[in-house]
Amino acid sequence: MDTHTLVVMNVLLYVMYAGVIVVNARMIGSAKGVVWFAGANLSRGGGLLLTLLGGVLPMAQPLIGLLAVLGMMMLHFSFDELLERGPRLRSLQYVLVGVVAVGTIYLLIEPSHYPAMLLLVCATESVQVAATATVVFLFAGEDIGLVASLSGVSLVVYAFLLLLRVMVSLKFGTPNYPALANEMLRFWLVGTLVTNSAIAFGFMFLSSAKLRMELLWHAQVDELTGLLNRWALTRIATREIARCGRSKGVVAVVMMDLDGLKRVNDALGHACGDAVLQAVGRALLETVRVQDAVARMGGDEFCILLPDTGLVEAGMAAERIRAQVDALIVQCRGEFVPVRASLGVASSEGCELSWQSLVEQSDAALYRAKRSGRNRVVAADPIEAKGEAEEG
Repeated sequence: MDTHTLVVMNVLLYVMYAGVIVVNARMIGSAKGVVWFAGANLSRGGGLLLTLLGGVLPMAQPLIGLLAVLGMMMLHFSFDELLERGPRLRSLQYVLVGVVAVGTIYLLIEPSHYPAMLLLVCATESVQVAATATVVFLFAGEDIGLVASLSGVSLVVYAFLLLLRVMVSLKFGTPNYPALANEMLRFWLVGTLVTNSAIAFGFMFLSSAKLRMELLWHAQVDELTGLLNRWALTRIATREIARCGRSKGVVAVVMMDLDGLKRVNDALGHACGDAVLQAVGRALLETVRVQDAVARMGGDEFCILLPDTGLVEAGMAAERIRAQVDALIVQCRGEFVPVRASLGVASSEGCELSWQSLVEQSDAALYRAKRSGRNRVVAADPIEAKGEAEEG
C-alpha cells in the first residue's frame, strides 16, 4: 500500500473517531474530555492531510508540525479531564508547544537542508505522548486499571514509533537514507492506523468505565450528607467481616442516633434538621480514621464500621465522636441549635462475627443509652443484648 493511500486512510479515521467519540459521549451521557479528544483528532488529521499538499502550499511543513503538536497537547488534555486528576503535566505540554513554535520560526528564518522540522516535531510528540501515557498509568485508578491499560500501552507504542522516526531522521545524508525514510514513513503510517484506533477505543471504554464508577458511587452515597448509605455499608462490612474471619481479626460497629432531632424539625422546620444532619456527617468524617466507614442508615441514625478494633478501643472512638457532636452548634434561622447523640458499641470480641449480630448488639446498646439518659456511649453486653432481642 502506497503512502498516499495510507495518509488518506489515517485522515478519514481521524475524522471518524472524532465523530464517534462525540456520538458515544451523547449516548452514554459523559462528556469529560470529549471536546479535547475530538479536537486532537481533527488537528492531527488536518496536519496529516497537509502532507499531501507539501509541494503546493509553501507553509505546509510548519503548519503540519504545529497542528501535530497541538493535537498531541489536546489529546493529553482529554485524558487529563476524563480521569479528573487536575492539570497533570499540562505545563510540560505548553512548554513543548512553545518550543516547537520557536523552532518553527527559527527554521523559517534560517532554512536548513537537514530534516530539522521533522526531527523537532517527532521528538516533541514522543515526549508529549509519553507524558500522556504517564498520566493514564498513574492516575487511572485500580477500578479501571485494566481498561486504561489499552490506551496506556497504545500511547507507549505510538511514542516508540515517533522515536523510530527520530532515529531514522538522524541518518540523513547517508546513501540509503531516502529509501529508509520512505520505508519508515509507510511503517509509521500503518502503526498510526493501529495505535490511534486502540487509543480511540480505549478512550471510549475508559469513558464508559468512569461513568459506571460514578453511577455506582452515587448509588452508594447518601445524597444529603455525602456519607455512605445502608446498602454500601453492608457491602463493605460483609467484605471486612470475611477478611477478619480469615485473619482472625476483630471488627467493631458503632450505632449513633441524634437526640431531639424531631423537636428541631417540628420547631424550626426540616431545612434546619437537614443542616444538623449535614453538620453531623462532616463531624463524623473528621473524627474517624481513614480505614473506617461511616453511613447514614436513615433518618437521624448513623453507623460507623471500625475494622481491627476491639470493644475498648471502639468505646473510646465512640466517646470521641460523641464529644465532637456535642461540641457542634448549628446556626439556623437566626437560632443556635445544640446537637446531642447517643451511641451504642459492639465488637466481634463479644459476639458472633456476622454483620447481623454486630448491628443487633450495637443497636441494643444504643437503646440502653437512650433509656439511661441520652447523650452517652454504652457498650454492648452480649447476654443482655440476646435477652432484649428475644423479648422483641
